[in-house]
Amino acid sequence: MASKSNLIIIGAGRFGREIYTWAQQAIRAGTPWKMKGFLDSRAQKLAQFSYDTPILASPEAYEPDPDDVFLCALGTPKEKEHYCSLVSQKGGRFATLIHPTALVGHDVRIDEGSIIGPFTQLSCDIRLGRHVSFGTHSNTAHDTRIGDYSQICGSCEINGAAKLEEGVFLGSHATILPDARVGAWAYVGAGSVVLRRVAPGAKVFGNPASQLPG
Repeated sequence: MASKSNLIIIGAGRFGREIYTWAQQAIRAGTPWKMKGFLDSRAQKLAQFSYDTPILASPEAYEPDPDDVFLCALGTPKEKEHYCSLVSQKGGRFATLIHPTALVGHDVRIDEGSIIGPFTQLSCDIRLGRHVSFGTHSNTAHDTRIGDYSQICGSCEINGAAKLEEGVFLGSHATILPDARVGAWAYVGAGSVVLRRVAPGAKVFGNPASQLPG
């Protein structure tokens, strides 16, 4: 029998508790992990909750063991980039979480550290970078490209041949139309609809999505 890796979740906040739940469901479905704990500088972050898995240390203090694998449960792309880089520089290895209810189609390539949440669908010929996270019930169509550290919240629709560059954030129920482009580190607000292009670093809201004055 193959040995099981020790899974550590970076971040014990709201998203961290969700990732814990999804990881436990993946373990029950046969993923060869054992839950080891969380990394968080807030040592009492789980005190009001009933989790058996402890906060081990802060990300800065923890030194990875050879059997450790990590998932990053930080919802802000820049924060995710910082802590994933920190753990990687210490030699930490990242797992990929694909929830048992997710649907992953033909020739979908998912890089390390990515998280595919429950009931999410990736149709075909899609490329995901490192540490891309999907919430629940999101759909991504053919030939889409999504860059490293991007965060896709629940119930988003990403249509065919769309391109999201590095560090994009999509709020819940955001829609990206076919062939649209979202620049690096851009923020698309909840419920917004991107028709064509979003500039790098822009924050856009609405239908159609537009940048707010100032």
